[in-house]
Amino acid sequence: MEISRPVPGFRAFVGCRTTIERGARGRGIEVFDVSVSGRWQHRQTMAAGHNPSFLLVSPDQRLLYCAHGDGSTASSFRIGTDGLLQHLNTTATHGRNPVHLVVSPGGQWLLVANYATGDVVSIPIGFDGALGAVAHQLRLPNRAGPHPTQQKGAHPHQLVFDPSGHWLMVPDKGGDAIHTVQFNELTGSMELVDSLATAPMTGPRHMVFSADGQRAWIVLELSSQVLCSTFDPRRGRLAALDCLSTVPEDFEGENTGAGIALLARGDLLFISNRGHGSVVRFAVDQEQCVLGTPNWVPAQGRVPRFIVLDPSDQTLLIANEDDDSIMRLKTGVHDLTEVVRSGSPVCIAFARRQEIEA
Repeated sequence: MEISRPVPGFRAFVGCRTTIERGARGRGIEVFDVSVSGRWQHRQTMAAGHNPSFLLVSPDQRLLYCAHGDGSTASSFRIGTDGLLQHLNTTATHGRNPVHLVVSPGGQWLLVANYATGDVVSIPIGFDGALGAVAHQLRLPNRAGPHPTQQKGAHPHQLVFDPSGHWLMVPDKGGDAIHTVQFNELTGSMELVDSLATAPMTGPRHMVFSADGQRAWIVLELSSQVLCSTFDPRRGRLAALDCLSTVPEDFEGENTGAGIALLARGDLLFISNRGHGSVVRFAVDQEQCVLGTPNWVPAQGRVPRFIVLDPSDQTLLIANEDDDSIMRLKTGVHDLTEVVRSGSPVCIAFARRQEIEA
């Protein structure tokens, strides 16, 4: 998301786990004003239903979309000029446990990854921002991986368009693959056109592209690795180059890779580790798609499930799900501080706010 300089401040929306089954302490969607000096001020708690666990701000900054984890619905909210949320509607996703959302390049569709049922659906976005009924459902190849509980079938964990907007990429944790999907902006239909298989029990989770779209990095959740790859934007094909561990060689505990973030200028890559309780930072050789020596920063909290760069691109936010904390890491140094407390935080999304003062 681009913001004109100087950044006058912005709004942060924090999605939380809320259900007893998750042992959660969240209350809904928490809304904060964030000043240019980095101070977070709470504005609203939006009781948004169960587990508003993934949030997405629309490209025009007017709407907030929400996936209700462990359920089967997605919601739309209007962002008022005062930053407060107004619920527009909630619609069925025709699948279980929606975990990720993306707006189509043309802005007409919300695409949803249904993790438990192994499918991706397209939902039309109305003129007022409300969500319609599912128009198309793409079922992914139902290949089960070797992990006895995490790979019983296809489990799409993220949806991301490549920078050209031609290809929808779907990391599939259950099927040990990253799928390339062709999306039709007119009809909302989808077609699987290619898949890159990863090693058994690696579990692709999330990925990021370089700005030119010719390189990509994928978090392999189950093997605690990052896969470096090239991408052919003409054919929509990934090609694996190398895999690196996201945890130190001498780490003996259990760990799963989680979030991934790349600086806009492309020279630093960050990945969070649940178990090791850290964020690993890699310098990026942008010409060769090579990652430098890893450098680990303690997350100072349990289960750093989600990381994201704020709109200034100078600060990484870390959501520690089990410690109810959001930490701030200056991207160039080891300056880690707590910015706010929030129950069971699992996602952070940002929107512009022009009138805020430092």
